[in-house]
Amino acid sequence: MGRMRTWGAAARRSPVAWALVTVAVLALVVGGVVLATRSARSPAPTAPALTSTRAVALGDSVPYGHGLHNPYLTPQVGLPAAWVSQGPSSAAYPSQVASHFGLTMTVRPTNCALTGDQLAISGAVADAVDNTARDGQCPVPSQQARNLGDEVEAAALSRHPARLVTIQDGADDIDFAQCLLHQLASVGGVALGLGTQCVQNGAVTPAVAAKLADVRTSLASAIEGMAPDVGTIAVLDYYQPIPSPSQIADDTSASHLHTNLVCSGLEANAASTAAAAHVVLDALNSSIAGAVADARAQHVTNVRLIDVASTFEGHGICTTDPYVFSGEPVPDATLAADAADILAAKTCTDTDALHGAAACTGLTASATRAEAELEGYVWRAAHPDSAGQRALAAAAEDQLRGRV
Repeated sequence: MGRMRTWGAAARRSPVAWALVTVAVLALVVGGVVLATRSARSPAPTAPALTSTRAVALGDSVPYGHGLHNPYLTPQVGLPAAWVSQGPSSAAYPSQVASHFGLTMTVRPTNCALTGDQLAISGAVADAVDNTARDGQCPVPSQQARNLGDEVEAAALSRHPARLVTIQDGADDIDFAQCLLHQLASVGGVALGLGTQCVQNGAVTPAVAAKLADVRTSLASAIEGMAPDVGTIAVLDYYQPIPSPSQIADDTSASHLHTNLVCSGLEANAASTAAAAHVVLDALNSSIAGAVADARAQHVTNVRLIDVASTFEGHGICTTDPYVFSGEPVPDATLAADAADILAAKTCTDTDALHGAAACTGLTASATRAEAELEGYVWRAAHPDSAGQRALAAAAEDQLRGRV
């Protein structure tokens, strides 16, 4: 992402620069499920699953409660400095749903030890092939990033059946943020060549479609594998964090010598961003719905799709009453200083044929530091805040009524 970001005073005057601001910020928008062996036929839930009072949560940053808690090793803007490497938030919707139905859900106290019932991991993907990076949240011992397969294994459902399992995963498999980048990084209809083109002629590209097919297969396999040991499997699709242009509040981008990078960037590219976001999200949610249908075709009768796609309507990023964090206001002086470093490094690297790449080393180091600082103001931008988590819980509770 290093070369994608140009921020600060120069960005305020340039629509191209604001497009890059939007690109960098909304790259953090999203935040996968499990690769399991697909069975030809899944038996009905066992009696222990039907009588259990256990609830289990699986998935990515949304059920984890990213933004309410901090999964990272370093402090993050908006949370107390001591809140690092935290386990899932008990204010995230899985705990609320469990409590609503009188079920028990133990929440692990730290991020790295996968214990208890709340097993969601920020950044987890549905298919481990889609995330082969090393685990940056829990680097000791060195291991591949943990994904849904690790969560399912930790749940040990065959030994400890559950009355309810909630799953929300798949967005990280297709890197939803990169899909937005391509649409955001354009001015006057001219693409800047950033991000990944995920939409063509009003539909997702073949590459994205192929990944969505893998998400569908992996989710269906996970559902089928768990079915005998669970009373009800609730599979949530995803909400839309990007508002329509008319819903963006006029005063969300700047106030009192502070700038909200998310809202300032979004305002400059509202229509194209919304259009792309809806195409990709619709395709993702169709894949999730397809996984549920595939599991049912394999005689899994205890799975239910929980549709939350419209739950945040009118409450997206930068609206008057957001259900997401939207971004933190960065002091203009900080923004200007960091932007100067980033722009200087970009100018240098763009012309290194004239002076050699080595001449840019110091500027690049300063830009890297500046980018990391500014990223801190948008780290949880499109994740649900407390109101958003309550809205997700209410939607799940309503659609699960009489089924748990």
